[in-house]
This record gives sequence, structure tokens and C-alpha cells, in this order.
Amino acid sequence: MSGSNQFHKVLAAAVLGILLPSCAGSRTNHMGRPASNSNSASVVAIVDAQLAAYNKRDVEAFLSFYSDDARLFENTNQLGEAGKAQLRVRYQKSFLHKNVRAVILKRIVFDRFVIDHERLVGHPDGLIEAIAVYEVKGGKIVSVAFYSQ
Repeated sequence: MSGSNQFHKVLAAAVLGILLPSCAGSRTNHMGRPASNSNSASVVAIVDAQLAAYNKRDVEAFLSFYSDDARLFENTNQLGEAGKAQLRVRYQKSFLHKNVRAVILKRIVFDRFVIDHERLVGHPDGLIEAIAVYEVKGGKIVSVAFYSQ
């Protein structure tokens, strides 16, 4: 299977794994479509602000958008870091690379979830692409799962 096909299959699995359980309890309008969520704009603003802090390599500003017990997963439910202390260690190391920037290629927003197709440029290991699934509750990112090629 080519890298592109595998990437798209992982994206589909991530979307289905996150969205289907949420859809089961979602509200619908009179036409059977999901009701609009006025919270979507604030969810997107939170994810965008943490991305801006990431690109500035400002670890404290970056962490300010995460809950104290936020969890970071890598690929299928593999817990990488839990809590701000562990996230701080991870991102302090990442931010040592002065040219690294994250760019959003595609985005899906559903309720409290933001699913981004991200590309890291300027990384010492070369170009990196991943899917990031952010979950936002109470104005903070409570979990993020990265799926990479």
C-alpha cells in the first residue's frame, strides 16, 4: 500500500473512531442534519492559538491551552505523555529546533473535535505529516492524538 493510501486510510479510521460515537448522541435539526454548534468557533480558536504558540516555540503559551491533565496519544491509543509536566518536557525538546513550523493542510471540525492534517517543515528528520485529533472541553485541549505515516 502506498504511503498516501495508508495515510488516507488512517485519516478515515481516525475520523470514524472519533466522530461516530459522538454522532450517536448528537442533536439534529428539523431536516435530520446535525444542529449547528456555536461552540465550534471557540474550539477552533483554541486549537489555532496553540498552533500559533507552537510556531513561536513559546512553551508556556502553548501549554496554556491544555488542561492540567491533558493526554497526548501517538498512533492507535498509545499514551505518549499525560499532564502538563510531561508535555512541557516533550515540547521544550521540540522547540530547540528553531526552524520547525506546523502548517495545517486540511481541517475537519465537529462539535468539540478538531481534526487537522498537519505538516511539520524545517524538522531535522525532514518533512513530517500527521493527523492531529484535538478534543477540547471547558475551553482547554484535554487530549490530542497524532497519527503519522
